[in-house]
Amino acid sequence: MQMMIGVGIELGQIAKGVQNTPPVVPTSPVSYVASDGWQATHPDPSAFDPTTSDPVIVNRQGFDANGTPTLVTDTLALTTRIRLPYPDQETLTANQIALSDFVYTGDTIEATTNASTVPYPKPIAMWLNHDRERATTATHTLRLAVAHAHARSGRPVAAVKFILSDGTTEVTQTVSAMSSISYAASGLTVPHFSADMDLSTLQQGSLLTVDAVIYPWVGEAFTISVDADSYPSPNLTTLRLLNDRTGDYGTGYAYVDGTTGVDATGAVSADAPTAAATPFATIASAVTAIRAFNAATFGRGNDAGGGIVRLAEGVYGHSAFKTQGSAVDIPLVIEAADPLQRSTTVLTDAGSSKFNGIPPWLELRNITLRKTGSSVVFLDNGANSADGLLVTKGCVWDANATNYYGAWVYRVGRMVQIDCGIGAGGDPRQGNFFSTEAIMVTAIGCERCAGTITYQAAGCSDLPEFNLRDPLGSRPAMEGVFLGWNVFSNGATTNPIVSVSAPIGPRGIAFVGNIIESWGNTTNAAIRLNADSDTNPAQNVVVQHNTVTGERANMLYLDGMLNVTKTAHARFNLFHRFNVKSDVFASQPANSGNWPIRFKVGWSHNATLAGANNSSDFNALSWLGEIPADGEITGFDPLWQDDRSHSGTDTGGGSYTPMPGSPLPKVPLGQAAYATDLLGNPIIAGQSFIGAVTTVG
Repeated sequence: MQMMIGVGIELGQIAKGVQNTPPVVPTSPVSYVASDGWQATHPDPSAFDPTTSDPVIVNRQGFDANGTPTLVTDTLALTTRIRLPYPDQETLTANQIALSDFVYTGDTIEATTNASTVPYPKPIAMWLNHDRERATTATHTLRLAVAHAHARSGRPVAAVKFILSDGTTEVTQTVSAMSSISYAASGLTVPHFSADMDLSTLQQGSLLTVDAVIYPWVGEAFTISVDADSYPSPNLTTLRLLNDRTGDYGTGYAYVDGTTGVDATGAVSADAPTAAATPFATIASAVTAIRAFNAATFGRGNDAGGGIVRLAEGVYGHSAFKTQGSAVDIPLVIEAADPLQRSTTVLTDAGSSKFNGIPPWLELRNITLRKTGSSVVFLDNGANSADGLLVTKGCVWDANATNYYGAWVYRVGRMVQIDCGIGAGGDPRQGNFFSTEAIMVTAIGCERCAGTITYQAAGCSDLPEFNLRDPLGSRPAMEGVFLGWNVFSNGATTNPIVSVSAPIGPRGIAFVGNIIESWGNTTNAAIRLNADSDTNPAQNVVVQHNTVTGERANMLYLDGMLNVTKTAHARFNLFHRFNVKSDVFASQPANSGNWPIRFKVGWSHNATLAGANNSSDFNALSWLGEIPADGEITGFDPLWQDDRSHSGTDTGGGSYTPMPGSPLPKVPLGQAAYATDLLGNPIIAGQSFIGAVTTVG
């Protein structure tokens, strides 16, 4: 059986005749595609044989590497006859055949009526930049991680156009080649699209709008400013970037030294060495002086934004400085005077709660944040929406062997953590679920620093869990969630390690390039994606190049009384066990909304080590599904380098790189969703194994 997902070609390249001979137009083996986009009517089902049936040639709208619209041709296979629902599951329908992937409402098929109402899936993306960055050179690098159901040729989409605007002038750059970036804290690599943007024609000192247009191989263009969230948001939205390419915006430096500093004689200067000679004793005094300096020197009254407070080595107890640190364009920065001494440049909670203690926008860089109190509030700006912004870059979070308290980092609005790690005293689990307050975490390249209010994460190691939640209080719905190139590992939880239990709409969810390792006392599912009596609909679910080891993946069940639509695209994943339950399990004839999962529509080249929890075969009763997808295998030893999950030594922290000779499927030519894995290894089509970490077999 030859399955779809072939490399797109222009319509005129489908077939070529000899000179002066009209091209041969392929006919279709089906006459009608149903409204669900995956069931097709066959003229002679009694003679249907999936191994010899002609494919369905589908013409689709899409884009090329320049972002230019083009017609794309994909080849879909006819996979199996479709049965009747419970209790007649042993009887086949009269003439319905399952397709290997969806036909969308905008597609055309020669000699076939397309009644599909399924829209093209949207791209799912995540910025690797944070909001309110400051560009201090003539070029500034923008980075966007992307996923899409119809990835191919080592790229999730055909191209991305990056856009910078000062409100009058616009600079754009379209890129198709992918880049990768590695993070020291996690040791992981994130493939993405990047562009070095030229700021020379944009107004100096202006706050630029950062936008992008994503051009999928198949589907419609996605413009962030139009199709994503309104600014500001913890979900995908536009960003703001200060254009300070000439340096004329101005920076006031203030140094703080708890040993030699004196608040009465401390001074701010635009020259860092000059400021270092007259340090302050406290952060609050330094920030107050920066605000006055900005007003007097740069004409920015009541604004400490853009100022930089540098801490000498030492331990500093946090005291409130919210009113002193207000900002207009960009955050106030507090950082270690010597970035190499971040482990000994420490800011603590000082043992007592500081409500409303930090400014609305604050960036902390290269310092250790240490917990000393028990149930105390440390960082809190009183935010009740996404207007708040706390950025931590290159920081160390240290629990100092104290107990967990969910409000240690409290109402900060958006919280973006980049390249942060955990100290010797353990993880304080900042950014966790607490009441209905506004804290919404984005984690990039961090060690463990995500918490349970994480909206998106890329390139993070040792994450204990993820929960996609319904909106609550000041936290909006999680839309277009992106989880890519992370390692989740948990040996103690009684909950699923990755849990999704909320409606998933057209913006979708991307789970790409991740490892989930279940070990120790964990007994629940490694991943529960709208399963276990979940009645939420789910669409545009993209699951690619993942390794789920040690425990089961429960995905997109319909095991209750309510029938809803649940669909997903899944390729190149390795599961320990895989379960999907539907009408037969529930004894509910109407429960067919997740049949695309059971019939593996949009699935290929996945592997399941130990089958389903009830079967190692494919049939109407099996939780593995009705049929195997193209390239799918089950029941084997993957030959890991070091299995420390439940199926190995059960100690956690394993290496899930397959050894040469592994029976794992390989990524077919032209079909890889990305060019590299989460360790930066190249994915070589036709040679590399599936999963999150690949080797050449």
